[in-house]
Amino acid sequence: MLFLASFAHAAGYSLDVEMARTGFSLAPPGLDAPEVQKRGHVRAGILVQYELNPLVLVVDEVEAGAVVANRFDIQLGASIDVSRKLAVRATLPMAANFGSGIDALAADGFGARDLSAGVRYEILANKTMALGAHGDLLVPISTANSYLGEVSPRFAPGVSFAAKPGDLRVAADVGFMLRGPITTQQTLSAGQELTAAVDVSYSILKDLVTPHIFMLTRIGLTDPGEASFPVELLGGAQVKVNKEWYVDVYGGRGLTAGYGATDARIIAGVTFNRMPKEEKVLDTGPVTVFDAKVTDAELDKIIEEPDPEPEPVQKELAVVTQKEIVIRDPIQFEVGNEKILAASQPTLDFVAKLMSENADIAGLIIEGHASGEGSFEYNYELSRKRSEAIFRELIESGVSPSRLSYRSWGEVLPVKEGDDAANRRVVFTIGRRLGPGEPNAGWDTAIKLPWNGEARSIPGPSLPPPPETTEKKIELNEEEGK
Repeated sequence: MLFLASFAHAAGYSLDVEMARTGFSLAPPGLDAPEVQKRGHVRAGILVQYELNPLVLVVDEVEAGAVVANRFDIQLGASIDVSRKLAVRATLPMAANFGSGIDALAADGFGARDLSAGVRYEILANKTMALGAHGDLLVPISTANSYLGEVSPRFAPGVSFAAKPGDLRVAADVGFMLRGPITTQQTLSAGQELTAAVDVSYSILKDLVTPHIFMLTRIGLTDPGEASFPVELLGGAQVKVNKEWYVDVYGGRGLTAGYGATDARIIAGVTFNRMPKEEKVLDTGPVTVFDAKVTDAELDKIIEEPDPEPEPVQKELAVVTQKEIVIRDPIQFEVGNEKILAASQPTLDFVAKLMSENADIAGLIIEGHASGEGSFEYNYELSRKRSEAIFRELIESGVSPSRLSYRSWGEVLPVKEGDDAANRRVVFTIGRRLGPGEPNAGWDTAIKLPWNGEARSIPGPSLPPPPETTEKKIELNEEEGK
Protein backbone atom coordinates (compact mmCIF):
# COMPACT_ATOMS: atom_id res chain seq x y z
CA MET A 1 0.00 0.00 0.00
CA LEU A 2 1.19 3.50 -0.83
CA PHE A 3 0.05 6.60 1.05
CA LEU A 4 0.04 9.40 -1.52
CA ALA A 5 0.68 13.09 -0.87
CA SER A 6 0.33 14.08 -4.53
CA PHE A 7 0.29 12.59 -8.03
CA ALA A 8 3.45 14.47 -9.08
CA HIS A 9 5.48 11.31 -9.74
CA ALA A 10 5.08 9.93 -13.27
CA ALA A 11 6.58 6.44 -12.92
CA GLY A 12 6.99 3.58 -10.46
CA TYR A 13 9.66 3.09 -7.83
CA SER A 14 12.57 0.71 -7.37
CA LEU A 15 11.00 -1.07 -4.44
CA ASP A 16 10.82 -4.85 -3.90
CA VAL A 17 7.36 -5.61 -2.50
CA GLU A 18 7.59 -9.44 -2.51
CA MET A 19 6.91 -11.27 0.79
CA ALA A 20 6.89 -14.96 -0.21
CA ARG A 21 10.42 -15.93 -1.25
CA THR A 22 11.56 -19.53 -1.45
CA GLY A 23 14.83 -20.73 0.05
CA PHE A 24 14.54 -24.27 -1.39
CA SER A 25 14.62 -25.87 2.03
CA LEU A 26 11.86 -28.12 3.44
CA ALA A 27 9.91 -25.07 4.69
CA PRO A 28 7.15 -23.26 2.78
CA PRO A 29 7.89 -19.92 1.03
CA GLY A 30 8.90 -17.13 3.39
CA LEU A 31 10.55 -19.48 5.93
CA ASP A 32 13.76 -21.44 6.23
CA ALA A 33 14.15 -24.93 7.67
CA PRO A 34 16.99 -25.08 10.23
CA GLU A 35 18.06 -28.64 9.26
CA VAL A 36 20.73 -29.49 6.69
CA GLN A 37 20.67 -33.07 5.36
CA LYS A 38 24.12 -34.27 4.28
CA ARG A 39 26.92 -33.45 1.84
CA GLY A 40 25.78 -33.73 -1.77
CA HIS A 41 22.07 -33.32 -1.06
CA VAL A 42 20.49 -31.21 -3.83
CA ARG A 43 17.15 -29.42 -3.94
CA ALA A 44 16.15 -27.54 -7.09
CA GLY A 45 12.84 -26.38 -8.43
CA ILE A 46 10.40 -23.72 -9.52
CA LEU A 47 7.87 -21.70 -7.54
CA VAL A 48 5.03 -19.92 -9.35
CA GLN A 49 2.59 -17.58 -7.67
CA TYR A 50 -0.26 -15.26 -8.60
CA GLU A 51 -0.80 -12.15 -6.49
CA LEU A 52 -3.88 -9.92 -6.51
CA ASN A 53 -3.34 -6.27 -5.55
CA PRO A 54 0.03 -6.55 -3.77
CA LEU A 55 0.47 -2.75 -4.02
CA VAL A 56 -2.50 -0.39 -3.59
CA LEU A 57 -2.67 3.42 -3.55
CA VAL A 58 -4.48 5.11 -0.66
CA VAL A 59 -5.30 8.83 -0.67
CA ASP A 60 -6.51 10.36 2.57
CA GLU A 61 -7.28 6.89 3.96
CA VAL A 62 -9.41 6.07 0.89
CA GLU A 63 -8.30 3.38 -1.57
CA ALA A 64 -7.69 5.04 -4.96
CA GLY A 65 -6.73 1.94 -6.96
CA ALA A 66 -4.11 -0.73 -7.46
CA VAL A 67 -0.60 0.32 -8.46
CA VAL A 68 0.29 -3.35 -9.03
CA ALA A 69 -3.08 -4.99 -9.63
CA ASN A 70 -1.90 -8.42 -10.80
CA ARG A 71 1.43 -10.15 -10.63
CA PHE A 72 2.71 -13.51 -11.82
CA ASP A 73 5.92 -14.34 -9.99
CA ILE A 74 8.33 -17.14 -10.97
CA GLN A 75 11.28 -18.19 -8.79
CA LEU A 76 13.92 -20.62 -10.09
CA GLY A 77 16.69 -21.87 -7.85
CA ALA A 78 18.64 -24.59 -6.14
CA SER A 79 20.20 -25.47 -2.78
CA ILE A 80 23.19 -27.80 -2.28
CA ASP A 81 24.41 -29.19 1.04
CA VAL A 82 28.18 -28.76 0.85
CA SER A 83 28.69 -30.42 4.25
CA ARG A 84 26.66 -32.02 7.01
CA LYS A 85 26.02 -28.57 8.51
CA LEU A 86 26.24 -26.06 5.64
CA ALA A 87 24.10 -25.49 2.54
CA VAL A 88 24.49 -22.89 -0.22
CA ARG A 89 21.73 -21.66 -2.52
CA ALA A 90 20.81 -19.22 -5.28
CA THR A 91 17.47 -17.99 -6.62
CA LEU A 92 16.61 -16.15 -9.84
CA PRO A 93 13.11 -14.60 -9.59
CA MET A 94 11.11 -13.03 -12.41
CA ALA A 95 7.72 -11.33 -12.43
CA ALA A 96 5.08 -9.80 -14.71
CA ASN A 97 2.91 -6.90 -13.49
CA PHE A 98 -0.29 -6.00 -15.33
CA GLY A 99 -3.66 -4.27 -14.97
CA SER A 100 -2.55 -1.23 -12.98
CA GLY A 101 -5.36 1.20 -12.19
CA ILE A 102 -3.05 4.18 -11.47
CA ASP A 103 -1.45 5.33 -14.72
CA ALA A 104 0.84 7.86 -13.01
CA LEU A 105 2.48 5.11 -10.94
CA ALA A 106 2.01 2.06 -13.17
CA ALA A 107 4.93 -0.20 -13.98
CA ASP A 108 3.29 -2.98 -15.97
CA GLY A 109 5.54 -5.41 -17.82
CA PHE A 110 7.80 -8.41 -17.38
CA GLY A 111 11.31 -8.43 -15.94
CA ALA A 112 13.81 -10.09 -13.66
CA ARG A 113 13.70 -9.42 -9.96
CA ASP A 114 16.83 -9.18 -7.82
CA LEU A 115 19.15 -12.22 -7.77
CA SER A 116 19.51 -13.90 -4.37
CA ALA A 117 22.43 -16.01 -3.10
CA GLY A 118 22.93 -17.27 0.42
CA VAL A 119 23.80 -19.96 2.95
CA ARG A 120 22.07 -21.99 5.67
CA TYR A 121 23.87 -23.43 8.69
CA GLU A 122 22.51 -26.08 11.06
CA ILE A 123 23.48 -25.17 14.62
CA LEU A 124 21.87 -28.21 16.22
CA ALA A 125 19.24 -30.81 15.35
CA ASN A 126 17.71 -33.86 16.97
CA LYS A 127 14.37 -35.62 16.84
CA THR A 128 12.53 -33.02 18.92
CA MET A 129 14.05 -29.69 17.90
CA ALA A 130 16.38 -27.90 15.49
CA LEU A 131 18.09 -24.51 15.34
CA GLY A 132 19.77 -22.91 12.34
CA ALA A 133 21.04 -19.64 10.90
CA HIS A 134 20.86 -18.25 7.38
CA GLY A 135 21.91 -15.23 5.36
CA ASP A 136 21.18 -14.05 1.82
CA LEU A 137 22.61 -11.31 -0.36
CA LEU A 138 20.19 -9.75 -2.84
CA VAL A 139 21.95 -8.31 -5.88
CA PRO A 140 20.11 -5.72 -8.04
CA ILE A 141 19.47 -6.92 -11.62
CA SER A 142 15.87 -5.74 -11.98
CA THR A 143 14.39 -3.04 -14.18
CA ALA A 144 14.33 0.32 -12.41
CA ASN A 145 11.04 1.79 -11.16
CA SER A 146 9.13 -1.44 -11.71
CA TYR A 147 8.43 -2.60 -8.12
CA LEU A 148 10.48 -5.72 -8.96
CA GLY A 149 13.70 -4.90 -7.13
CA GLU A 150 15.90 -2.16 -5.74
CA VAL A 151 18.94 -0.16 -6.80
CA SER A 152 21.30 -1.23 -3.99
CA PRO A 153 22.38 -4.63 -2.64
CA ARG A 154 20.60 -5.89 0.48
CA PHE A 155 21.58 -8.42 3.10
CA ALA A 156 19.03 -10.59 4.93
CA PRO A 157 20.39 -12.56 7.93
CA GLY A 158 18.18 -14.59 10.23
CA VAL A 159 17.68 -17.55 12.52
CA SER A 160 15.20 -20.42 12.21
CA PHE A 161 13.83 -22.80 14.81
CA ALA A 162 11.66 -25.91 14.75
CA ALA A 163 10.03 -27.95 17.50
CA LYS A 164 9.00 -31.46 16.44
CA PRO A 165 6.77 -33.28 18.94
CA GLY A 166 5.95 -36.41 16.96
CA ASP A 167 4.40 -35.74 13.56
CA LEU A 168 3.55 -32.15 14.54
CA ARG A 169 6.08 -29.46 13.62
CA VAL A 170 6.06 -25.83 14.78
CA ALA A 171 8.64 -23.64 13.05
CA ALA A 172 9.59 -19.97 13.30
CA ASP A 173 11.93 -17.73 11.33
CA VAL A 174 13.12 -14.28 12.41
CA GLY A 175 15.44 -12.06 10.42
CA PHE A 176 16.33 -8.60 9.21
CA MET A 177 16.34 -6.85 5.85
CA LEU A 178 19.41 -4.62 5.96
CA ARG A 179 19.37 -1.92 3.26
CA GLY A 180 19.67 1.79 2.67
CA PRO A 181 16.62 4.07 2.94
CA ILE A 182 14.11 4.22 0.08
CA THR A 183 12.09 7.43 0.00
CA THR A 184 9.09 7.94 -2.27
CA GLN A 185 7.08 11.05 -3.01
CA GLN A 186 4.34 9.31 -1.10
CA THR A 187 4.37 8.95 2.65
CA LEU A 188 5.76 5.40 2.35
CA SER A 189 9.45 5.09 3.18
CA ALA A 190 11.26 1.75 3.36
CA GLY A 191 14.50 0.91 5.14
CA GLN A 192 15.67 -1.55 7.76
CA GLU A 193 12.99 -4.16 8.44
CA LEU A 194 12.35 -6.98 10.89
CA THR A 195 10.96 -10.07 9.14
CA ALA A 196 9.16 -12.93 10.86
CA ALA A 197 7.25 -16.06 9.94
CA VAL A 198 5.55 -18.89 11.84
CA ASP A 199 4.50 -22.26 10.41
CA VAL A 200 2.52 -25.17 11.85
CA SER A 201 2.49 -28.47 9.95
CA TYR A 202 1.53 -32.08 10.54
CA SER A 203 2.92 -35.10 8.73
CA ILE A 204 0.41 -37.61 7.36
CA LEU A 205 1.16 -41.06 5.95
CA LYS A 206 4.88 -41.07 6.80
CA ASP A 207 5.63 -37.63 5.30
CA LEU A 208 3.70 -38.30 2.07
CA VAL A 209 1.35 -35.38 2.76
CA THR A 210 2.21 -32.47 5.05
CA PRO A 211 -0.45 -29.76 5.53
CA HIS A 212 0.87 -26.31 6.48
CA ILE A 213 -0.63 -23.13 7.86
CA PHE A 214 1.77 -20.20 8.08
CA MET A 215 1.94 -16.45 8.57
CA LEU A 216 4.39 -13.97 7.04
CA THR A 217 5.05 -10.45 8.26
CA ARG A 218 7.61 -7.65 8.26
CA ILE A 219 7.87 -4.52 10.37
CA GLY A 220 9.52 -1.32 9.18
CA LEU A 221 12.10 -0.13 11.70
CA THR A 222 13.03 3.11 9.95
CA ASP A 223 9.53 4.48 9.39
CA PRO A 224 6.98 2.21 11.11
CA GLY A 225 3.37 2.61 10.10
CA GLU A 226 0.44 0.81 8.53
CA ALA A 227 2.06 0.76 5.09
CA SER A 228 5.22 -0.93 6.41
CA PHE A 229 3.47 -3.59 8.50
CA PRO A 230 2.07 -6.24 6.12
CA VAL A 231 0.77 -9.53 7.53
CA GLU A 232 -0.31 -12.44 5.36
CA LEU A 233 -1.86 -15.79 6.29
CA LEU A 234 -1.56 -18.84 4.02
CA GLY A 235 -2.38 -22.52 4.10
CA GLY A 236 -1.83 -25.57 1.92
CA ALA A 237 0.16 -28.76 1.73
CA GLN A 238 3.38 -30.34 0.53
CA VAL A 239 2.95 -33.69 -1.24
CA LYS A 240 5.80 -36.18 -1.57
CA VAL A 241 5.29 -37.77 -5.00
CA ASN A 242 8.30 -40.09 -4.56
CA LYS A 243 11.77 -39.92 -3.01
CA GLU A 244 12.88 -37.25 -5.48
CA TRP A 245 9.85 -35.09 -6.32
CA TYR A 246 7.71 -32.83 -4.13
CA VAL A 247 4.72 -30.67 -5.04
CA ASP A 248 3.61 -27.64 -2.96
CA VAL A 249 0.26 -25.85 -3.19
CA TYR A 250 -0.70 -22.91 -0.95
CA GLY A 251 -3.20 -20.06 -0.89
CA GLY A 252 -4.08 -17.11 1.31
CA ARG A 253 -4.35 -13.35 1.60
CA GLY A 254 -3.20 -10.35 3.57
CA LEU A 255 -4.61 -9.53 7.00
CA THR A 256 -3.36 -5.93 7.01
CA ALA A 257 -2.91 -3.22 4.40
CA GLY A 258 0.90 -3.10 4.36
CA TYR A 259 2.86 -3.03 1.09
CA GLY A 260 3.24 -6.49 -0.40
CA ALA A 261 0.20 -7.98 1.39
CA THR A 262 -2.28 -9.26 -1.19
CA ASP A 263 -6.02 -9.58 -1.55
CA ALA A 264 -5.30 -13.11 -2.75
CA ARG A 265 -2.16 -15.20 -3.24
CA ILE A 266 -1.96 -18.61 -4.92
CA ILE A 267 1.32 -20.55 -4.87
CA ALA A 268 2.36 -23.75 -6.67
CA GLY A 269 5.82 -25.29 -6.63
CA VAL A 270 7.66 -28.36 -7.88
CA THR A 271 10.93 -29.41 -6.23
CA PHE A 272 13.48 -32.05 -7.20
CA ASN A 273 15.13 -33.58 -4.14
CA ARG A 274 18.20 -35.79 -4.62
CA MET A 275 20.17 -37.47 -1.87
CA PRO A 276 23.75 -38.54 -2.75
CA LYS A 277 24.10 -42.13 -3.82
CA GLU A 278 25.67 -44.45 -1.28
CA GLU A 279 28.89 -46.01 -2.48
CA LYS A 280 29.68 -49.59 -1.46
CA VAL A 281 32.72 -48.91 0.68
CA LEU A 282 33.75 -50.14 4.08
CA ASP A 283 33.37 -46.78 5.77
CA THR A 284 30.61 -44.35 4.87
CA GLY A 285 31.39 -42.18 7.88
CA PRO A 286 33.60 -39.09 7.94
CA VAL A 287 36.81 -40.98 8.90
CA THR A 288 38.70 -43.57 6.83
CA VAL A 289 40.14 -45.78 9.51
CA PHE A 290 41.67 -48.87 7.91
CA ASP A 291 42.39 -50.65 4.65
CA ALA A 292 40.14 -53.69 4.87
CA LYS A 293 41.38 -55.21 1.58
CA VAL A 294 37.98 -56.74 0.90
CA THR A 295 36.66 -56.87 -2.65
CA ASP A 296 33.08 -55.98 -3.54
CA ALA A 297 32.37 -59.67 -4.24
CA GLU A 298 33.68 -60.66 -0.80
CA LEU A 299 31.67 -57.86 0.83
CA ASP A 300 28.49 -59.02 -0.93
CA LYS A 301 29.15 -62.55 0.34
CA ILE A 302 29.50 -61.26 3.90
CA ILE A 303 26.17 -59.43 3.58
CA GLU A 304 24.24 -62.16 1.77
CA GLU A 305 25.63 -65.17 3.64
CA PRO A 306 26.11 -64.12 7.27
CA ASP A 307 27.17 -66.65 9.86
CA PRO A 308 24.23 -68.21 11.66
CA GLU A 309 23.90 -66.71 15.08
CA PRO A 310 25.16 -69.02 17.83
CA GLU A 311 22.95 -70.17 20.62
CA PRO A 312 22.45 -67.41 23.20
CA VAL A 313 25.31 -67.29 25.68
CA GLN A 314 24.10 -66.69 29.20
CA LYS A 315 27.39 -65.84 30.88
CA GLU A 316 29.13 -63.88 28.14
CA LEU A 317 27.83 -60.58 26.75
CA ALA A 318 29.32 -61.29 23.29
CA VAL A 319 31.15 -64.03 21.38
CA VAL A 320 33.54 -63.96 18.43
CA THR A 321 32.66 -65.98 15.33
CA GLN A 322 34.61 -66.17 12.08
CA LYS A 323 32.80 -63.21 10.52
CA GLU A 324 31.12 -61.37 13.37
CA ILE A 325 31.17 -60.39 17.02
CA VAL A 326 27.69 -61.48 18.14
CA ILE A 327 26.29 -59.54 21.08
CA ARG A 328 23.79 -61.15 23.46
CA ASP A 329 21.66 -58.04 24.04
CA PRO A 330 20.98 -55.29 21.47
CA ILE A 331 22.60 -51.89 21.96
CA GLN A 332 20.00 -49.50 23.33
CA PHE A 333 19.73 -45.77 22.52
CA GLU A 334 17.55 -42.90 23.61
CA VAL A 335 14.45 -42.65 21.43
CA GLY A 336 15.11 -40.69 18.25
CA ASN A 337 18.81 -39.93 18.82
CA GLU A 338 22.25 -41.50 19.05
CA LYS A 339 22.84 -41.32 22.83
CA ILE A 340 23.77 -44.80 24.13
CA LEU A 341 21.86 -45.87 27.23
CA ALA A 342 23.85 -46.84 30.32
CA ALA A 343 22.38 -50.35 30.19
CA SER A 344 24.39 -51.09 27.03
CA GLN A 345 27.74 -49.85 28.34
CA PRO A 346 28.79 -53.28 29.75
CA THR A 347 28.19 -54.84 26.31
CA LEU A 348 30.42 -52.27 24.60
CA ASP A 349 33.11 -52.72 27.25
CA PHE A 350 32.99 -56.46 26.61
CA VAL A 351 33.30 -55.95 22.83
CA ALA A 352 36.37 -53.76 23.50
CA LYS A 353 37.78 -56.56 25.71
CA LEU A 354 37.24 -59.12 22.92
CA MET A 355 39.03 -56.84 20.47
CA SER A 356 42.00 -56.69 22.82
CA GLU A 357 42.05 -60.50 23.27
CA ASN A 358 41.61 -61.19 19.54
CA ALA A 359 44.43 -59.19 17.99
CA ASP A 360 43.96 -61.06 14.71
CA ILE A 361 40.80 -58.99 14.07
CA ALA A 362 42.35 -56.29 11.91
CA GLY A 363 39.13 -54.58 10.87
CA LEU A 364 35.76 -54.45 12.66
CA ILE A 365 32.85 -52.77 10.86
CA ILE A 366 30.12 -51.24 13.02
CA GLU A 367 26.92 -51.40 10.94
CA GLY A 368 23.79 -49.45 11.87
CA HIS A 369 20.35 -50.61 10.71
CA ALA A 370 16.96 -48.94 11.14
CA SER A 371 13.33 -49.97 11.04
CA GLY A 372 10.91 -48.73 8.37
CA GLU A 373 9.34 -46.08 10.60
CA GLY A 374 9.88 -42.51 9.38
CA SER A 375 11.45 -41.32 6.13
CA PHE A 376 14.27 -43.14 4.36
CA GLU A 377 16.58 -40.13 4.76
CA TYR A 378 15.85 -39.80 8.49
CA ASN A 379 16.45 -43.51 9.13
CA TYR A 380 19.75 -43.49 7.21
CA GLU A 381 21.06 -40.49 9.12
CA LEU A 382 19.94 -41.82 12.52
CA SER A 383 21.57 -45.23 12.01
CA ARG A 384 24.76 -43.49 10.78
CA LYS A 385 24.90 -41.35 13.91
CA ARG A 386 24.36 -44.38 16.15
CA SER A 387 27.12 -46.33 14.40
CA GLU A 388 29.44 -43.36 14.85
CA ALA A 389 28.53 -43.14 18.55
CA ILE A 390 29.61 -46.77 19.03
CA PHE A 391 32.76 -46.14 16.97
CA ARG A 392 33.67 -43.34 19.38
CA GLU A 393 32.78 -45.35 22.48
CA LEU A 394 34.96 -48.32 21.47
CA ILE A 395 37.93 -46.01 20.87
CA GLU A 396 37.32 -44.40 24.26
CA SER A 397 37.38 -47.96 25.67
CA GLY A 398 40.85 -48.61 24.25
CA VAL A 399 40.29 -50.04 20.75
CA SER A 400 42.64 -48.63 18.11
CA PRO A 401 40.80 -46.54 15.45
CA SER A 402 42.95 -48.29 12.82
CA ARG A 403 40.90 -51.44 13.51
CA LEU A 404 37.45 -49.81 13.35
CA SER A 405 35.10 -48.38 10.78
CA TYR A 406 31.38 -47.69 10.68
CA ARG A 407 28.62 -47.37 8.13
CA SER A 408 24.87 -47.03 7.88
CA TRP A 409 22.42 -49.25 6.00
CA GLY A 410 19.32 -47.33 7.07
CA GLU A 411 16.24 -49.46 6.42
CA VAL A 412 17.43 -51.28 3.27
CA LEU A 413 18.50 -54.60 4.91
CA PRO A 414 15.69 -55.70 7.23
CA VAL A 415 16.10 -59.08 8.92
CA LYS A 416 12.35 -59.53 9.35
CA GLU A 417 9.71 -57.58 7.43
CA GLY A 418 7.35 -55.69 9.72
CA ASP A 419 9.40 -56.34 12.89
CA ASP A 420 10.64 -52.89 13.87
CA ALA A 421 12.40 -54.11 17.04
CA ALA A 422 14.45 -56.71 15.13
CA ASN A 423 15.33 -54.40 12.25
CA ARG A 424 16.49 -51.58 14.54
CA ARG A 425 19.93 -53.02 15.39
CA VAL A 426 23.72 -52.65 15.36
CA VAL A 427 25.90 -55.43 13.91
CA PHE A 428 29.66 -55.90 14.46
CA THR A 429 30.99 -57.43 11.21
CA ILE A 430 34.60 -58.62 10.97
CA GLY A 431 35.81 -57.08 7.71
CA ARG A 432 39.43 -58.25 7.89
CA ARG A 433 41.11 -61.00 9.87
CA LEU A 434 44.73 -62.06 9.84
CA GLY A 435 45.27 -65.41 8.20
CA PRO A 436 47.14 -68.39 9.75
CA GLY A 437 50.80 -67.54 10.08
CA GLU A 438 50.27 -63.91 9.02
CA PRO A 439 52.43 -61.72 11.28
CA ASN A 440 50.68 -59.28 13.59
CA ALA A 441 52.40 -55.92 13.66
CA GLY A 442 50.05 -54.68 16.35
CA TRP A 443 49.01 -51.01 16.42
CA ASP A 444 50.16 -47.71 17.80
CA THR A 445 49.34 -47.29 21.46
CA ALA A 446 49.71 -43.50 21.26
CA ILE A 447 46.73 -42.26 19.22
CA LYS A 448 44.74 -39.10 18.54
CA LEU A 449 40.97 -39.18 18.73
CA PRO A 450 39.77 -38.76 15.10
CA TRP A 451 36.99 -36.29 15.98
CA ASN A 452 39.03 -33.73 17.96
CA GLY A 453 42.73 -34.67 17.81
CA GLU A 454 43.04 -35.29 21.56
CA ALA A 455 46.05 -37.47 22.42
CA ARG A 456 45.33 -40.79 24.13
CA SER A 457 47.25 -43.87 25.21
CA ILE A 458 45.57 -47.25 24.61
CA PRO A 459 46.61 -50.82 25.46
CA GLY A 460 48.70 -52.77 23.01
CA PRO A 461 47.70 -56.14 21.56
CA SER A 462 47.48 -59.17 23.79
CA LEU A 463 49.78 -61.39 21.71
CA PRO A 464 50.78 -64.97 22.65
CA PRO A 465 54.38 -65.35 23.86
CA PRO A 466 56.90 -66.19 21.11
CA PRO A 467 57.82 -69.90 20.81
CA GLU A 468 61.01 -71.03 22.55
CA THR A 469 64.05 -71.30 20.32
CA THR A 470 66.06 -74.51 19.73
CA GLU A 471 69.07 -73.00 21.50
CA LYS A 472 67.02 -72.31 24.62
CA LYS A 473 65.76 -75.89 24.72
CA ILE A 474 69.34 -77.21 24.41
CA GLU A 475 70.46 -75.05 27.34
CA LEU A 476 67.63 -76.36 29.45
CA ASN A 477 68.48 -79.98 28.60
CA GLU A 478 72.13 -79.44 29.49
CA GLU A 479 71.17 -77.97 32.85
CA GLU A 480 68.92 -80.95 33.54
CA GLY A 481 71.84 -83.32 32.69
CA LYS A 482 74.01 -81.68 35.29
